[in-house]
Amino acid sequence: YSREFYDRYAQGQDKSVVNKMQQKYWKTKQTLIKVTGKKEDEHVVASDADLDAKLELFHSIQRTCMDLLKAIEHYQKRICFLSQEENELGKFLRSQGSQDKTRAGKMMQATGKALCFSSQQRYAWPDGLLYYSYFMYGIDH
Repeated sequence: YSREFYDRYAQGQDKSVVNKMQQKYWKTKQTLIKVTGKKEDEHVVASDADLDAKLELFHSIQRTCMDLLKAIEHYQKRICFLSQEENELGKFLRSQGSQDKTRAGKMMQATGKALCFSSQQRYAWPDGLLYYSYFMYGIDH
């Protein structure tokens, strides 16, 4: 009846001692029911179905949260790459601006300085975002 839900649940679990004991208990229980020819209490079956539905919902939410965490990590990598490129452009503008003694050179230096500062701020931001997401999902990193 709810064996397929249990199988899906068990596949996603690691092979800890507790999980192994739960699996052995479930198999032993099913074997005893078959051997004795007894039917399970309808209230127990209804309770198992309710628990299976809750477990299925929990695992769906857990998968969604992990997918969101992966998306945040991917976003962080992109932001870091953008920050590095922005910093390189800022350094380039500052170096070129220092060689150009006209007003355009001063503007290039100011723009380069602003880009370097902006990239440093942007580079520091994703670490906080990832830390916050780890905190929200209770993951030790």
